[in-house]
Amino acid sequence: MTLRALLPLAVSLLVAACGGEPEAMERPARPVPIQTVEAGGLQRSYEFVGRVEARRAVDLSFQVGGQLGQFPVNDGTNVAEGDLVAQLDLEEFRRAEREANVQVQQARADLDRQQTLYDRGIAAAAALEAAQTQYDLRIVELETVRQNLQRATLRAPFDGLISRVLVENYTVVAPGQPVARLQDVGELRVSIPLSEDLVATFSAEDLTSVEASFNFLPDRRFQLEPRELVSEPDSASQTYRGILALPDNIPANVLPGMTATVYAEISPNAELPAAITIPITALGYDAAGLPVVYVFEDDTSAVYRRIVELGEFTEGHVRITDGLEPGERIATAGVSALQDGMVVRPLEGE
Repeated sequence: MTLRALLPLAVSLLVAACGGEPEAMERPARPVPIQTVEAGGLQRSYEFVGRVEARRAVDLSFQVGGQLGQFPVNDGTNVAEGDLVAQLDLEEFRRAEREANVQVQQARADLDRQQTLYDRGIAAAAALEAAQTQYDLRIVELETVRQNLQRATLRAPFDGLISRVLVENYTVVAPGQPVARLQDVGELRVSIPLSEDLVATFSAEDLTSVEASFNFLPDRRFQLEPRELVSEPDSASQTYRGILALPDNIPANVLPGMTATVYAEISPNAELPAAITIPITALGYDAAGLPVVYVFEDDTSAVYRRIVELGEFTEGHVRITDGLEPGERIATAGVSALQDGMVVRPLEGE
């Protein structure tokens, strides 16, 4: 037997003599910075990115269909209440009115004839009633035709700005098809996103000041007035919308869609509820895209994944609205490398 063949046998005998298979070396616990969660008050200063909106905006459309005959407005046209926005070709509507008038006259003549015959005892009451019914129907048809003729002309329901023309002149449009968008720019407003905790905690009376600034007007701020709160949250961000009015003396051509920075200050007398804020580096996301943190437990020296609910993000931190309690300890960095139940070694001083 050769030396090479004897070598595996010698190793096997040595392992058997030591009492079994060699033990695998254990990996050292991953060092992770750990921080104790503490509760503090909500901040008194807020900064939002807002968007300028018109007080109201509507897409104008006809209640009847037809071909456009007049369309005197363009993008950016200012109109007053009652001004002509668009008109369909009226020839068919006028023809329908003339035809309905003739039918009313015929029905009136037939009714008079039946009335005369009935008064003489020649016609039955049923014939008179039928003539009356036909006349009433023709009157209704005439009223409908005249109403359609009026509806073939589209006028501005309020003073505003034609922000967009949606079709070209001479287009055949269907009933309800938008032809132009009208915005009421008599009072411009700024819409800002509000988290649910701000909506639930503060009111307009808590504000000491709320101002807006624009990039094209550096070093200028304009006082805003609260107008309304949209009580239905956005489906994507789950934030509510606060609506604030801009003053009418801004020395610039501010239009809907522009961006503004909004600064809000909370009164020192307003009671600030407790809040938990953690570093953004402590925030992770699970496979379903839900926000999570890793809570450290001393008895097992392990971290455990926990789903949390988020508030606003401010300067490298995020507020936790649910899922954490003051006094708990969480990992504050390297969370993408952590797993549920992983044993870690807390870094000293964290």
